[in-house]
Amino acid sequence: MYFGSVRFFKNIIFVAVCLLILIPTLLAVKYYRQAEQLAAAGTAVTAPLPDDSPDLNSPDTTFEPDTSSDPASGADPGAEPDAGQQSGQTSGSLPVAADPPAYQSLYPDFYAPQPYHATVRTENTIYLTFDDGPSDRTDEILKVLAEKNVKATFFVTGKSDEKDFERMRRILEEGHTLGMHSYSHDYTKVYASVEGFLEEFHNNFLQIYDATGVAPTVFRCPGGSINGYDGGFYQEIISEMIRRGFVPFDWNISSEDAVTTHIQPADVLTDNVVRGAKGKVRGFVLFHDSEMKTSTPLALGPTIDQLREMGFEFSAITPDTMPVLYNYHNNQ
Repeated sequence: MYFGSVRFFKNIIFVAVCLLILIPTLLAVKYYRQAEQLAAAGTAVTAPLPDDSPDLNSPDTTFEPDTSSDPASGADPGAEPDAGQQSGQTSGSLPVAADPPAYQSLYPDFYAPQPYHATVRTENTIYLTFDDGPSDRTDEILKVLAEKNVKATFFVTGKSDEKDFERMRRILEEGHTLGMHSYSHDYTKVYASVEGFLEEFHNNFLQIYDATGVAPTVFRCPGGSINGYDGGFYQEIISEMIRRGFVPFDWNISSEDAVTTHIQPADVLTDNVVRGAKGKVRGFVLFHDSEMKTSTPLALGPTIDQLREMGFEFSAITPDTMPVLYNYHNNQ
């Protein structure tokens, strides 16, 4: 008799084992293919364009908007944005959903004076940048830059001293670029939310414009565009600022003048920059314009000399300069 026999139970066990192997295998293949499809879709959206350095410590250019039909608008920074800006369709901006976030309606006077068209990539160029000023060090830095005939970029924060407003004006008068770096530089305020970020940079924007009569177009996030405070919404911040026409900049070379509260010797700062510049096609150098950073102006002259010996030229960042940004895709 077959049913109930030893052979019957052997066959039952064999079929069960086959099913236990076959079902998980089929499910694994199914989910693997779904994962591949999702990964491919994500890569198509977020993968950065190749730039100077592939590692995570060196930012990559992430945005290259279509500017084939973007005339410069020449808009008054205090004027109401046009219908395209209000709807999120600023030239060169990322596509906006049918129901855009509420923060897009905040601060209608907070738009760059021209559409986003940062596509110029000049090789063998160093962009010296100074964060956190103006300060008592600004005059020393400007003196060295004038002696070396070099133009640079200053990302400034909110100030209350008329001397600092004079320094902002001097920065522009001497042919340098003035950019935004938040009003308070307080990470808990700047990165409280997208709305908090916009409030900080709107206040920074208005103060620079009131002090100089020039609307800033470029900006740098305190701590860089990816930091320990904005992990949940850094892409929203950058996308919204680009939608408004502003150009973001991280850095791919650091002087390390702010890695410790102790004053770094000037020759150490110079060595850090020169070492970081090796192999770079474009270098965005981070210095700090801060009262306590007394060795930064001392390092500046030798740094410029050695970079020139390496074949680099110098330029200030402009609204046309293609930025470097931390590699979002690899940091997800």
